Amino acid sequence: MKISKISFKNIHSLRGEHHIDFLTGDLADSGLFAITGATGSGKSTLLDVITLALFNKVPRIGAISKAVIEDQGGIMTRNAVDCYAEVEYIVEGKTYRSHWSIERNRNNNLKDRKQEIIDVATGDIIESGKSLVPPKNEELIGLSYDQFVKAIVLSQGQFSKLLKAKRDERNKLLEDITGAKDYRSIGIAVYRKFKEAQDACEKQEVRLGEVELLPEEEKTKLIAQERELTKAKTTQKKALEVLKAEIDNKKGILKNELVLKANNDLQKQLAKDLDAFKKEESRLQKHAKYVVHTPLISDYEQKDKALKEHTEELSKQTAHEKMVLKDYNDLLQQATTLLKKTVEPSEFNQALNTLNTTYTALKKDEDLAQAEAKLYEDAIKKLLGDINKDTVRIPFDGQPSTFVTGVTPVEDKVLGFLKTAQVDTTHQLEARENKVNESLATLGSLKVAFTKYQSELQQKQSKETELKGSEAQVVKHSAILKDLDKELPVLDAEVTKLTKEEEHRKTHQSLEAHRNQLVDGEACPLCGALEHPFASQQPVFDVKADVLRSKKELLHTKRELKASIQALLKSDQATSKRLQKELLEAEKALQPKATAIEKLCASLEVATVKTSAAIESLEAQVLEDSKKLTQIKKALHLRDLITDLKIAAKLWEEKTRLKAEKESKRKALYEGDGLLETIQTLLNRWSANTQNRSHTTKTITTLNAKIEEVSKERSAFETVLKDILKQEGINSLQELKTNILSESQAENIRRQQNTLQLKQERLKTEQTAALKELEGFKKAITKEDSLEELQNKYTSLEEESARTNQQIGVILTRLEADKKIKAKQEELLAELKSLKKEEALWKTMNSLIGDANGKKFSNFVQDLTLEQLIGYTNLRLKDLSDRYVLDIPTAEEADKNDALKVFDMHQGDARRTINTLSGGETFMVSLAMAFALSDLAAKNVKIESVFIDEGFGTLDPETLNQAITILEKMQNEGDKSIGVISHVEALKERITTQIRLEKSGSGYSTLQIIK
Repeated sequence: MKISKISFKNIHSLRGEHHIDFLTGDLADSGLFAITGATGSGKSTLLDVITLALFNKVPRIGAISKAVIEDQGGIMTRNAVDCYAEVEYIVEGKTYRSHWSIERNRNNNLKDRKQEIIDVATGDIIESGKSLVPPKNEELIGLSYDQFVKAIVLSQGQFSKLLKAKRDERNKLLEDITGAKDYRSIGIAVYRKFKEAQDACEKQEVRLGEVELLPEEEKTKLIAQERELTKAKTTQKKALEVLKAEIDNKKGILKNELVLKANNDLQKQLAKDLDAFKKEESRLQKHAKYVVHTPLISDYEQKDKALKEHTEELSKQTAHEKMVLKDYNDLLQQATTLLKKTVEPSEFNQALNTLNTTYTALKKDEDLAQAEAKLYEDAIKKLLGDINKDTVRIPFDGQPSTFVTGVTPVEDKVLGFLKTAQVDTTHQLEARENKVNESLATLGSLKVAFTKYQSELQQKQSKETELKGSEAQVVKHSAILKDLDKELPVLDAEVTKLTKEEEHRKTHQSLEAHRNQLVDGEACPLCGALEHPFASQQPVFDVKADVLRSKKELLHTKRELKASIQALLKSDQATSKRLQKELLEAEKALQPKATAIEKLCASLEVATVKTSAAIESLEAQVLEDSKKLTQIKKALHLRDLITDLKIAAKLWEEKTRLKAEKESKRKALYEGDGLLETIQTLLNRWSANTQNRSHTTKTITTLNAKIEEVSKERSAFETVLKDILKQEGINSLQELKTNILSESQAENIRRQQNTLQLKQERLKTEQTAALKELEGFKKAITKEDSLEELQNKYTSLEEESARTNQQIGVILTRLEADKKIKAKQEELLAELKSLKKEEALWKTMNSLIGDANGKKFSNFVQDLTLEQLIGYTNLRLKDLSDRYVLDIPTAEEADKNDALKVFDMHQGDARRTINTLSGGETFMVSLAMAFALSDLAAKNVKIESVFIDEGFGTLDPETLNQAITILEKMQNEGDKSIGVISHVEALKERITTQIRLEKSGSGYSTLQIIK
């Protein structure tokens, strides 16, 4: 996986839009570059852009949301309204672009962010959506967010600390670097779970000890007592039942004796009530005799009432007839006054309708003329609105004749302007407009062509300057290579000579073990000497090991420098060749553009322009012609409006005159308003009066006939009633009506009679039943005791039975409680067994990986991680140097000194601690370990873009030089893109290709790529 390009806008302190291309330009040519700048200038922002575009996360914050941007002020530059991050990366030969962006709406609220992945070759969108893009990037790259960050960002400084730290500190650093802190949490959690299980078992055992059961002997005794008491309870129950039956019989006798006494009292009262009811019974008999005359009485009274009502109505209708005749005469008089002539009753409607028709026709003609005049007046006002749009040319006057005289001067002025401009028709105007538009279009093309020509001319001049610089670099690097070709053979000969001397010294040193075994006075097995002066005193040699090491390193550095200069020379030569080719192409491309400019100027009938000022002058002239055409177009439109205005004014004047004529005729017929309403009112009143006169006459005739008929019928009913009164010996009709009860009164008396009869029967039945029950209870009596004595015996026996029940309840309660306690004990034992099993499991887990601070499990896991990391480190170390192999200390070594060890392959595989390495060697091993973690995190994904974060600040100049040489070698051999994030000044001088970030006074930063 290789990052080819990043683009971003308004991220952190980097305001505006920025683009960094790692595959073209200076960054691609060098491959190794530095990201420099002061603290807080935005060096880490470049890494944030990459992870934000891919995973919507940044290392220092985590996942990004609208709340993070608003509340924490992260990601988006202060006062910006939008921002975006975009990264292009190559995986297995295919290039993808991952895009992330967010912006504010017009209310300054953040919209939802947008994310998408595009296939750069085809332009197709592979995936879009904020929840779908991060997992798709993870799938394409083959790494999660955490793996990606560890694989691409190498914290070399952390590994320098890791190499020299003791075991506990080393494991803590490794835990922080790998992010594997969960294992420490797991160890603590296991320890806490063990303690919780242990405490739970102890508490359960305490609860179990608190449980107390009944002794078995006491339990058996209670069961026997319960059986004896149950037998006694049965005997008591039978005795109570016998006593209760005897008491019930005694109570039955008393009850029935009381019933018979009350029944006798009620029968006496009933006899009195029957005697009092005889008067009501007589009224009911009379009612039954005279009630048959009720229909006849009712008919007589109805006819009498009807006769009175008809007589009253006849009086009212006679008075109404007089009022109707008076209104009739008033209407004839009003019509005569309105028509100004005598109106006969038969001509009333026709005369008024004729007047109405004539007046309406005149009013209609008048309104029509007025409406038409108003219509033309409105049309004039509308035309004046267009004519007087920007200035008052023709004022409005309410008098048509006055208004028309004000139009002519304005019309003459407009016609004079058009005559001067030599334009009389729209066709002539369009022809002149087309010519101006063509000039404007040609002028636009000329501006574009001239701008492109000037831009490409400037690019050509820039390339010429760049070519001179590139050719100077070729000369410089060629001179350096020439010097190196002279120095390397001499240095190589010196190293060969010093190597032979060092080998001779090592041969003498290898006899050290034999010298230690020599004893004065005993013969040396090699030379036979009896004296051994060098057994305890080392011989003095001309030690030149340090000189040899320095010469070797210098030879190695110069060889690497030669390889680096050769690569740079090759790159500069290629750049010069490319620039020469591009200059030829630029020269060819400029000629057609110059020709095109000449043709455009010829079409405008002007000389070929040489400057932007000449184009601007030409443009001003064309725009002035265009402005004049606008005035002519406006004058033509004004002329048409004035013509329409004159026609409308003439029609307005005619309709105003016609309206005045119609109004004069209408007022001659009737002066004033409301004629139509007056006529309609008279017609309506005449029609209503005619109907009233007819109706009143008919009503009076009908009433006279009814009065005569009802009077005869009333007399017939009266004769029949007098005969009935005479026969019954009743003095008056009112006396007869008094003997006839209302139906409700008669029904109420019948109901009383029925109630008394039912009461009499019920008392007789009750008396018979009470006598029968009394006899039965007396026969059932078996004891001579009184009721009070029997109740006392029952109460005493009932109390004894209650005491027995209470004793049984107490015993059963104790036995049931013991049963529940027994069940509770079994339940607690089962729970304790389960808790013991849980405790045993966590006890085993705790002995393996648990402790209070999680150190045991964390150390175990980090030891495994370190072992795997050292394996990868040695693979990387082999590419950097064949001298050292990193190793973990053995158990015996760890007891004395648990620092990491190295095998020195140049010193006969000598094993020593990591602390004995020089600064440059330590940097080389720590760098190899940083790359190893990248390999470990990347799994099988090939990472071709790496950023090394700091770790250079503690290096001396010589070690720093070695470190840069190692990085250059790694870049050249592996074709990686390596970025070093640092603010070390010496590093900036050594790595000339830089992405430089600088703070500005306003809190923002600037970014530029320099070489």
